[in-house]
Amino acid sequence: MNILKQYCFRLIILLFANAGICQSSFLSLSSDETLAKEDSLNIKIRSLLDNFYYDSAIVPLLNLIELHLEEEDGNKAHAGRYQLAKIYYILGSYSKAIDNLEYCQIYYKQNQINLDYVKTCHFLCWINYKIENKEMSQYFLGQTELEKPTTNNPLARNEHLLLTALLKDAQTFDDKISTIGGVLKFSKENEQSDMQVMCYEVLGDLYNNSNNSNQACLSYLKCLKLCEELRYLNQVAQLNFKIHNCLGAQEKYKEANDFLLQYISAKDTLLRLNQNEILIKSEKNFINKTLREEKIELAQDKRLIELKAKRSSFTQIGLLFTVGGILLAVFLIVRFYQQRLSASEIILKQNEQINKQKFKELENSIMLNNLESMIKGQEEERERIAKDLHDSLGGLLSTIKLRYDNLTHQYSNAQVTSDIVKVHDLIDEACAEVRNISHDLKPGALEELGLTDAIQDMLNRFEKDDQHIIFQVYGFDNPQEIDSTTMIYIYRIVQELVNNASKHSKAREILVQLSLISDQLEIIVEDDGIGFDEKNARKGMGIDNIKSRVNYLKGEISTRTEIDKGTSVYIVIPLQSQEKPPKN
Repeated sequence: MNILKQYCFRLIILLFANAGICQSSFLSLSSDETLAKEDSLNIKIRSLLDNFYYDSAIVPLLNLIELHLEEEDGNKAHAGRYQLAKIYYILGSYSKAIDNLEYCQIYYKQNQINLDYVKTCHFLCWINYKIENKEMSQYFLGQTELEKPTTNNPLARNEHLLLTALLKDAQTFDDKISTIGGVLKFSKENEQSDMQVMCYEVLGDLYNNSNNSNQACLSYLKCLKLCEELRYLNQVAQLNFKIHNCLGAQEKYKEANDFLLQYISAKDTLLRLNQNEILIKSEKNFINKTLREEKIELAQDKRLIELKAKRSSFTQIGLLFTVGGILLAVFLIVRFYQQRLSASEIILKQNEQINKQKFKELENSIMLNNLESMIKGQEEERERIAKDLHDSLGGLLSTIKLRYDNLTHQYSNAQVTSDIVKVHDLIDEACAEVRNISHDLKPGALEELGLTDAIQDMLNRFEKDDQHIIFQVYGFDNPQEIDSTTMIYIYRIVQELVNNASKHSKAREILVQLSLISDQLEIIVEDDGIGFDEKNARKGMGIDNIKSRVNYLKGEISTRTEIDKGTSVYIVIPLQSQEKPPKN
């Protein structure tokens, strides 16, 4: 459809050209004048950058970008934008740097300029790391991996290795240090100052995160020396503050205060530079100039059309009628194709939705199968361990106890010491512990007593002198039959919740409530313990196991807790009544 519109537009232009209507309406700089202006701006910018006048280079760089945009030279314009982003980064204007880099990223992606695209994404990744936006950093790093940066050129490969060591958690600390050392060696051999700065700062951050403030301080000092030579004002300020923190951790407060004063001085310098009224005005003009020029061009075209319309003759009027007829025909054709395309798009979207739904159902099915396999495997392993404990270790302890009782009976006249009594008690305690562990691993009470009585038996083993457990059951007077697998999962869920409350909550009272309502089972476990902060709480295997079992049973779980106000867990599990197979 776009090709058809372009064809119609060209046809109209051709008709106007034959009638003598289309003429050029504005003057531009000659090619020689443009090249001279471009060379002058390039020389000025290079001179300012070589002398580290970064803020003074912004205005001529903006003018150069405008010149390239007027000449429709996208490559040079976006190379200028990349340079402008680097200057903004040096001056600490991260948001402006990101805005310009995003222009570059889109342009290089659309025009398939892969190497510049990778460099831009690496720069965006680094700036987002600096502003502590790790999610966006990893996103841009992932975008570069699609372009295979490790095969493009050595500079891109080493940049990517450095950022990967910084952001990927899969590598060990020693592997990261080794990788960064290799990148640092490459940057020194090839005189890549910016890469050396990045390497030293990343090393400092890694050492600082591992609480090695001494090594972190040494890396930051090397980085600071390079940044002072390059006049990277914002990084000089940041590094002074980081060194201040490292020295504070080493209790070198006098030296730390010196670096804090340097940090304040650098920040003041940056503030003065960023409040430059001429610079702010030039940036605003650059943003608005393109819009103003487009409005002027539209107004000129409008006046030109009005002038030509007044001078038109009857022939031209007839030609316009012809053009109108062509436009009407084109409109009708386009409208027809639009309707067809709309219908096709609707069908395509419906098919996509159906495919997405099928794919989601397949994912859910695979996930449930994996959960079922994992949980069944856990239960089988628990059953095996329980059997081994009961048959081997339990039998061995029973034999030891029998022989011990025989010995004490044979030597009944011997003096019974407290140590002998203690040994007897320890053997009894070991037998009871093995029996309890075996019952926890394979709750045989489920098959013998049923769900509620098995849970009651399990809760009795959890109860302590300073901790009371209340068990309430509702709706089990005429219970529907629950299959054995579901009963085991429900038993494990309650067991894990009570175990967490008993061990970690310091509760005096724990309430366990089971309610069988229609075709669903509600489980409530509450305690009056210390509670916890849900946002900062560490997730252990116990919580994961509970959620996995609830998800497998297609249930829902919600937790309500506050510090020093106890914890309440509410679970709803749908149940499907199962008919017993007919007896032969």
